[in-house]
Amino acid sequence: QALYYTARLRLPRDFTRAQIKQRINEVLDEVEIRYRRKHLVRNLSGGERKRVSIALELLANPSVFFLDEPTSGLDPGLERKMMLLLRKLTDKGHTIVLVTHATSNIFLCDFVCFLAPGGHLAFYGTPSQAQAYFGTNDFAEIYNRLETATNNKHAPEKIAENFKRSPYYQRYVQEPLNRELAEDHHEATLDTQPETPLRGYAARHPADRNVLETNLLISRPKRGRPWKQFSLLSRRYLRLLLHDGGNFLLLLLQAPIIGLILFYLAGSGTFDSTSITYCPLRANPLDTSGPVVSIDCKRVVDLLNSPVASLYVQKEGLTKQQALENAIAPDSGANAQTLLFIMAFAGVLFGCLNGIRAIVRENAIYRRERLVNLGIIPYMFSKILVLGILCFLQSAVLIYLVNLKTPLRGGIFLPILAEIYITLVLTTLAGLMLGLAISALAPNADRAMSFVPIVLIPQVIFSGIIFKLESPILQVLGALFPVRWAMAGLGSSVGLHGDKLGVDDFAYQGTHYTSLNPATAVPGATMHLLIVWGALVLTIAVLMVAIGLFLKRKDVRA
Repeated sequence: QALYYTARLRLPRDFTRAQIKQRINEVLDEVEIRYRRKHLVRNLSGGERKRVSIALELLANPSVFFLDEPTSGLDPGLERKMMLLLRKLTDKGHTIVLVTHATSNIFLCDFVCFLAPGGHLAFYGTPSQAQAYFGTNDFAEIYNRLETATNNKHAPEKIAENFKRSPYYQRYVQEPLNRELAEDHHEATLDTQPETPLRGYAARHPADRNVLETNLLISRPKRGRPWKQFSLLSRRYLRLLLHDGGNFLLLLLQAPIIGLILFYLAGSGTFDSTSITYCPLRANPLDTSGPVVSIDCKRVVDLLNSPVASLYVQKEGLTKQQALENAIAPDSGANAQTLLFIMAFAGVLFGCLNGIRAIVRENAIYRRERLVNLGIIPYMFSKILVLGILCFLQSAVLIYLVNLKTPLRGGIFLPILAEIYITLVLTTLAGLMLGLAISALAPNADRAMSFVPIVLIPQVIFSGIIFKLESPILQVLGALFPVRWAMAGLGSSVGLHGDKLGVDDFAYQGTHYTSLNPATAVPGATMHLLIVWGALVLTIAVLMVAIGLFLKRKDVRA
């Protein structure tokens, strides 16, 4: 599958599935690993993984390979097998340039190049000529001689100058350069068509023209259509998630586990009107020490709308609206606020953990594919689509379990479940973007995970629930965190009163007994909820741009 999806990305669009399968079989045979084609890459040995990496590059039939330490970490037997494989690929027409410090099989190479400290050319020629030039049969001794040059800062330049005076420099460096320059000048006078390396080579070697045309067809894939790349990458990432069964199961179980805990701990009437707004009403409203006969705020509203209300309001020196606000007991809805806060924080947590390793674990694959034809936008949105669906499911499961134990009540202009779901989904998606941004920025998975507490703890601090955000600076800082907006939306939908819960004025604005005439509160509460949703959408968009920029930074620069 790894080879198949890479082939779909790299090979020309007109390649059929049969042709792709044939090409995969060819490269598997070339690297002698066809017998392991059905195994997971993570279950392969180190040498086999290196062969898979070579097979991925062979799919596009490149004319030149650049390999960095292809035999590192291999035992002597596997090292020799790898070098023999590279030799075989060279004999088939590929040019392979490799960096290595393992010299036991160096005679399989056509040419060797030694660099002195600072990148100065110390030698270029055949392995046997290197032994003759340095006067030793031990290649390790050549390394020692070059390393001692670091004791004298002018020694590397002197080594390079000595090589320039040798016949090997004239034969392998100077003469080919002079010949190339002369041929290029001659062709420029005959043909105004721009020169390319392959075209120039074909002009000088007509017998190889057919081979070169085939290589040109395969090794220069056009950048695939974004939609095709997006579809292909989405399917590939979904398969990767499903194959990583343990991690995928943990992601799936997040919402059910948290939801079941809340199901067990939440009270059955947490979102009832008498829990959200608790209005102790006495038999005689003018008698503040009498027994409480009702806690329903509707009784207070009916009373304030009756002729008797004028006596009560006159005695207290209040307006009817102020009397309604005063009638609501402090800490009304505290349990609901706690439950909503856990849901909001869980949403950010779910999203962040979903995306925290999605990109960083593919750093090597991403960089390799970007060098060929991978687009940033299709790659980014393939992660967002697959993990976004997971966020939708997690939000639904969490709300379902909470609503099963303590039915959600309220709503401003939509059914309460719809409002809560929209707010929680946007919150979870914002958390996902936060996780993906960290994953795109971090150099490795361990560093990415170390960012989790740094970005999640401030979500609690600036939510406006634990600490009241009164100063303008704190208000601005709080606006940067999704949990802050999530609480503003969730609390407004169920009708929490911020002044009774010790939070700032911006936090909640609902229609639940905020006015003697609920209809007058609807426009303001509706606008408040729409602002909350807009802020969460803006957060998602900004983080999405950040993800793209962080991915762009990963591009290998020449």
